[in-house]
Amino acid sequence: MTSPAMRRYRTTTSAEDSLIGAAGDDRLDLTALFGRSAPRRLEIGCGHGEFVSQMAQAHPGHDFVGLEIDRLRVNKCAHKCLKLGAANVRLYAGEADEFVRLRLPDAAFERIYILFPDPWPKAAHRRRRLVNRGFLLELARVAAPGCTFVFASDTHNYAMQVLSNVSTIPGLWRSLHPTGYKVDVPVRFETVFERHKRAEGCTIVNLRFERTAEPVPTLVR
Repeated sequence: MTSPAMRRYRTTTSAEDSLIGAAGDDRLDLTALFGRSAPRRLEIGCGHGEFVSQMAQAHPGHDFVGLEIDRLRVNKCAHKCLKLGAANVRLYAGEADEFVRLRLPDAAFERIYILFPDPWPKAAHRRRRLVNRGFLLELARVAAPGCTFVFASDTHNYAMQVLSNVSTIPGLWRSLHPTGYKVDVPVRFETVFERHKRAEGCTIVNLRFERTAEPVPTLVR
């Protein structure tokens, strides 16, 4: 059910539409998409747009791709980006695993963020979690050598599951935390979900990895 606050985003302006990419299965040409060759960052699950809009405003020399499954949230993200004067963003609506696998080019990003993904907290549902081994392999494909991948969640067993999944693909990702993770890392721009969880007194687990130069194994699709 759509909340009254979100109904305003059912329609978009031409300026907002200019930031929203078309649906499809074709591999994106990011240089053509942004009209330049610049460092690129990817946020998967950009929610209401707080993080990607403020990061794009703070880094005008970088290009940002944001993905969110809910089209109304994509529209809201575009609205927030324009409100902050951040035109260096392109936003897409779709399933994350399919979008990364089909549409993103190899070695394209220097930063990747997955912040507070759907936790699927029930044990019977954990197989639905996004950041599994196969998805980490796809992320390794689209990450340039030296890319930093940031994952944050208030669901601690999800974070530990991600750490375990990384350990099954040795050589592709190197943890930047000596202990593998940190808790309650200060962030520059909070998402609405993080703000709510911190207000509830939840502890936030932060994982940070660096992409090595190791080639990605051939992926079976």
